[in-house]
Amino acid sequence: MTLNQFIYRMSRPLGGLKLAKFLSRNHPKILMYHRITEDPKGEGLTADQFRQQVRIIKRDFVPMTLRDLLKAHENGKVPENAVVVTFDDGYADFAEVAFPILEAEGIPATLFVTTGFVNGDIWLWPDQIRYAINHSSIDKLTLAGIDQELSIQGDPITSWNTIADYCLTITNQQKLTLIDALFDQLEVTKPSAPPSSFRPISWAQLADMVKRGLDVGSHSISHPILTKLDEIQLYEELKLSRQTLQRETGHPVDVFCYPNGGQSDFDERVQEKIKQCGYQYAVAAFPSRAPVSDRWCIKRYPVGPSLHMFEKSIFGFSYLAMTS
Repeated sequence: MTLNQFIYRMSRPLGGLKLAKFLSRNHPKILMYHRITEDPKGEGLTADQFRQQVRIIKRDFVPMTLRDLLKAHENGKVPENAVVVTFDDGYADFAEVAFPILEAEGIPATLFVTTGFVNGDIWLWPDQIRYAINHSSIDKLTLAGIDQELSIQGDPITSWNTIADYCLTITNQQKLTLIDALFDQLEVTKPSAPPSSFRPISWAQLADMVKRGLDVGSHSISHPILTKLDEIQLYEELKLSRQTLQRETGHPVDVFCYPNGGQSDFDERVQEKIKQCGYQYAVAAFPSRAPVSDRWCIKRYPVGPSLHMFEKSIFGFSYLAMTS
């Protein structure tokens, strides 16, 4: 147990949440979600877990869209205890499960859309890996570039993590080639379109949610690692995704969300191209003490099903433990 965990567990029953909230009141918390499901065995949070988190936001904080937070920051008027809910990718369960909960509780949100996914041109590569592993009867596997034997049946989670982590280190084309090889070696036929559990929202659903208050930004066309792209590929992922979103929603799009979003997944070259393509901000996938100080690297807290981890992020325990 870390010192931060010990302090959280000891202080929580004694009013520690209120104290941490007060001490972090000028630190806006930007939350990052991906999947919300009605299936307890599905990916991400269950609907009940998400509803519980949303109600805490409604009860104790000042919810706002990312766009409104950034405007408030530029005007020097960020409210105390501001919280922003963001979602990445654009899975169907956002429209079917998450958005109805947000709307019922009056909580605004920002969705970063992978346009090729919503358009039906692709299904997301991490899901392809997960599908291949989950539908194979093969146990032991060795893939080119990965210097260890994988136990597909014995430890599917570690196998997925190992393959996905390796995919982050290679070019987009190498990644696609490796995933095709994975399906072949696991003797699984790859569906041409995302299976039901991995399907995206539709453009009609997105347009309807935008009319009802949803804020949107771009998450690229195909969710590649941007630093692995050449100039033409990078331009297309940034510019065309923005154009598609603006055309389909009828609203301006000025925020970009880095695919994967780690510190090694973007650099100055990528940020300069983002500026050239008309964006005003870019969003990462890790937190910091100053989340909106750099408009080209807006920081977020990843959120999972653990209520304790959620409370640590939103009430400020995580912020108070940070050094940078």
